[in-house]
Amino acid sequence: MTDHLKNSTLPRLTRRQLTLGALAAAGGLATTRYGRAATGKGTAVLAIDADPPTLNLGTTTDFAAGDVSAKILEGLVWLDPQYNPKPSLATAWTVSPDGKTYRFTLRPGVKWHDGKDFTSADVKFTLMEVIGKLHPRAAPVFKNLGIEVDTPDALTVVVRMQKPYAPLLSQLTVFDAPILPRHLYEGSNIGTNPANQKPVGTGPFKFGEWKRGASIKLVRNDQYWDGDKPFLESIIFQVIPQAANRVPALQTGEIDELLDFYTPKPEVPRILADKNLAPRRGVNIPAVYFLMFNTQSPLFSKLEARHAAAFAIDRQRLVKQAMNGIARPGAGAFGDGFKWLFNDEVSYAKKYPLDAARAKALFEKAGAKPGSTTVRMPFDASRAQMRAQAQIIQDNLRQIGLEVKLEPLERSVYYDRVFAKRDYDMMLGSYFSAGDPAIGYTRLYNTYTGTAPNTNASGYSNPKVDDLLSRAATATDRDVRAKAYKELQVILNEDLPTLVLFDEETVDTASKKLTGVFPALDARDQWAGVKRAD
Repeated sequence: MTDHLKNSTLPRLTRRQLTLGALAAAGGLATTRYGRAATGKGTAVLAIDADPPTLNLGTTTDFAAGDVSAKILEGLVWLDPQYNPKPSLATAWTVSPDGKTYRFTLRPGVKWHDGKDFTSADVKFTLMEVIGKLHPRAAPVFKNLGIEVDTPDALTVVVRMQKPYAPLLSQLTVFDAPILPRHLYEGSNIGTNPANQKPVGTGPFKFGEWKRGASIKLVRNDQYWDGDKPFLESIIFQVIPQAANRVPALQTGEIDELLDFYTPKPEVPRILADKNLAPRRGVNIPAVYFLMFNTQSPLFSKLEARHAAAFAIDRQRLVKQAMNGIARPGAGAFGDGFKWLFNDEVSYAKKYPLDAARAKALFEKAGAKPGSTTVRMPFDASRAQMRAQAQIIQDNLRQIGLEVKLEPLERSVYYDRVFAKRDYDMMLGSYFSAGDPAIGYTRLYNTYTGTAPNTNASGYSNPKVDDLLSRAATATDRDVRAKAYKELQVILNEDLPTLVLFDEETVDTASKKLTGVFPALDARDQWAGVKRAD
């Protein structure tokens, strides 16, 4: 979102308008393929902050895209709050003793939303032609593993790897390996296929309607494979671009759920005190917020400048003011969310204590002239915590003579500027680990020359880092993995292509009128069992 638009307000529909529209799209009472009357009842209205760039989760890790599409598409498995994989499109699996071969038995009788049969051919096509080539998190992993997929029959999938990979099952959820309909994608340009905007899945809800800038409507899949589920008749995602409007909308009942990603941190105490709301706190998948440097830019190509920023930026202040204390100061290249791999010996606390004088000297050594050097910092304008961080960092660096031009951008423009064009000096972002550092954090540091969003856009490339990332991902023994990650922190905490600002702690919230919410590790997942009681 550009500066001249930042105070504009996109149209908002009332809850009644949203619900009536959903009922019209649903088309009235239906009968399931089992002959039972449809049992969907009520509409849940969920907030998102902006229109997703696509609804094809095979090509993006955009949070809002995942929020919407996780109700339409499915993976082979889903993860419960204890990180245990549970059956979804796969009902069972076995792993070979050497950890290189996974054999999946698929769920019989599953239909795509357009009535076509779901088979192993869809899984093979998705993993090999979409996920393995285009997914920001999974593609480099699949390439490194040399993954091949066999389909002995319509309900069997065999995944073969050249080397073992500890978190494979965790990476076969809808967020990293959503199974797509081969009959709609094969032979097409995956990135521009119309199904990216009107997805066809196997999940509990079907795509209904997308009113850009206002709402996305999903309706009940009456042919869903899981008994009488889903229990809701429809789900509507209401776009609320102004962060200040989201918590009031939750408290007045205009929306029924507000996830942490969209929640302004200063508003959390109000949420926790509201007896009509049911927050989930303490189920946290590690996620880091960071400042990525463009290592090809005139200033930040120099190590001294990157170190200077680390000494100048007040990470404690970021946690206190931007996140209302609901975070932990950045501790190193992978944060501190995975205790088993953290290397305290080279932590930021020891290497980069707050030191404005040292920062100023290092910037001058890098060629920055106090009062006359300006750097550009784009960020996603729809996220309140990003704007707050940007202003604090701007203030921190201004105090030592470096001017930061803040560039709040609408999300699609931000993606284009940073990841496609790499036209920036430093940028703000956040990456979700998805439960394992190899899944979520490898993309921060591995060599990458493509243009996919939410990847390594720093230009940093280090063959030793690439090798260690590969070893950390493929070792089956966690002690071996930890050793590789600790060695990586020695290198990355020094080279500093990206400065981790803080580890996120989450508060996801739903109205008490909804039951069955948050059964999965990821709050966006497993909505088939959610009910509404007014």
